[in-house]
Formats: sequence, C-alpha cells, structure tokens
Amino acid sequence: MYLFQQERPTKSIHQAGTLSKRVANMIVRCLAILCTAVSASATTPVCTQNGITSGGDVLVTGFIAASLPRVHEAVADAMQAAGVSLFRNTDQSVEGERAQDRIIALGLGPGDEAVRSDLTPSTQGAKAGTQVRVETLHGGNKKGLPKHMWSKAVLDQTACLVSMLSLDDPLRRPNLPAADGAEFRIPDSTSLPVRSRHFFFTSDTRPNHIIPFETAEDLVIDGSIVIPAGSLVAAMMDQATDVKEFGRAAKGQLQFKYLVLPDGTRIPLRGIVDLKGRRVNKGEIVAIGVIIGAASAASVTGSGFAIPAGALFHAEVDGQEKIRVKR
Repeated sequence: MYLFQQERPTKSIHQAGTLSKRVANMIVRCLAILCTAVSASATTPVCTQNGITSGGDVLVTGFIAASLPRVHEAVADAMQAAGVSLFRNTDQSVEGERAQDRIIALGLGPGDEAVRSDLTPSTQGAKAGTQVRVETLHGGNKKGLPKHMWSKAVLDQTACLVSMLSLDDPLRRPNLPAADGAEFRIPDSTSLPVRSRHFFFTSDTRPNHIIPFETAEDLVIDGSIVIPAGSLVAAMMDQATDVKEFGRAAKGQLQFKYLVLPDGTRIPLRGIVDLKGRRVNKGEIVAIGVIIGAASAASVTGSGFAIPAGALFHAEVDGQEKIRVKR
C-alpha cells in the first residue's frame, strides 16, 4: 500500500473548512473503485493520474496542436506514467522499457514491454503542431508481438497533459515589467490549486532541486487576475530516504516554497506532502490516500513513490502579500 497524503500546514489549507457530505461520499466511492483524479471543473481535462491500462493497437499516431518541444516533454511524462523507465531521449524520439519498480509504485498492470515514441513537426489544416507516433514493442529485444499494448494510453495521456498544463515552461519564462496598476492584497492562507509539471519518481530525488509545479487556475480578486494560471510554483523534496533492505519503503516530504509572479516577484507558500511507499502482499486491498483540500485521490503501491505529471495538490500563501496588477 502507498500513502499519498497532504498534511495541513499551520493554518488550514482548505479555506472552506471541512469537506461537504457530498464530496465525502464521493471520496468513499472512489476508495471502493480506485478512481483517478477528479477535476472540479467540467471544462478541465482529466488525465489518468493512476491506473493507466493497456489496450488498443501496437502502433498509433496522432496530431497534437503544440510545438514539438512541448509535446516531447508530455510524451516523456506520459510514458513514465505507464511505468516506462526511459533509456533514450532525443529531440524527436523517446524510448524505454517498463520497469518493475515503477510498475509497482504506480499500481499498474504487469508487462515488460518497450515503448517508443517518434515526433515530427507537422501541420493540420491551418494549425501547426506535432505528429506523434507511438509503438509498443517486446521488451528485451524479444521477437513477436508484445503481450500488452500501451501505445494508445501513452498518446491519450500526452494529449491530455498538453491541454491541461502550460504550453511553455514556467521555469524559463522571461520576467515582464512590473505592473503599475492597482494594488491588491492576497490574504494569508489563500488556497492555490497547483499541478505537477512533470513526472517525478523516487530516484529523481536530489537535495535543493526545484520540482516545478504550476497554478491550476487564475486567482481572481475584485474582478482582476492577481495570479494567472500556469504561474510557476517551486517545491523541494526534504527528508527523503531511498528504498531500504528488508522491504523498508522510500520516504520523502515534498514542501511548497514559493510562487513566481509574471514580473519575477516571489510569493512565499506553505504546504507539505508526505510521500511513502510500502510493499504489499499479493491480494492485499489497495487503499487510496486522499489529498487534503482537493477533490481528488491517488493510489500507488510498492516500495517507491511517484508523482504523475498533472497531479493536483493545494498550497497556500504564507503571510499576507501586497502586489500591483494591471486591470
């Protein structure tokens, strides 16, 4: 079983107080059927955060209306969400094989298949974008058709991540000139929904390494967008331990540190996510750890832990902040 639970900071991270009875009942139903993340907005695409399943054809192709570098990032994240450990990652292709440690950590179905994705700049009608070709192969250079097909799942996940997350990298955006408009106050403990920008696995843990997230929606005060959706949120992993002998699990504590406004101003944040993997016996029921403050859930088993790209969390503003925003 895997514990994936966000702790409350000093002040409540969920401003509305306790979850409504309706939401609580929804979570109970999700626990029973191991549901994937649920979006609060009907217009927001819902990617499969856990439980990606095999099926479909060996080879699938599709057009995604986004630049090749952005689609390349999303393909790599989607393949890893399917349990693939990448061993070749060039500008126009990504390749890897499904690895047991990732399969266990993500609670996915079995299979040692390899997956290869090729990307080509393309146009469809008047739209510029990227043609994506995903193929499932036998792992270990074996001959014959693979037993399970992951091509469709990877392509669907790629398209969803591109539509859900920003098209440009929030870590590399140039700062805009400081706004000279009206001054707004962001109250202490203001809750901000944030999504992980990329797939993150236990082995990716490094000291003082920024793990990029982005705001999932605009923060609007008095009719003005004070914090735009897609703003960079920096998090870091603290108190991380690797998988130990005798089945002891990897542990880590993800801490949200700050948010970056378009002019480069940093807004301090607080919020902690405790991550822990633990081995389970065959046939053991897998429970879902509910993320406090979010109408979503996640299910992961095994001795490692992983955060899929697009996973929803909540952080909150640490202290009252004053900023200027053009109306």
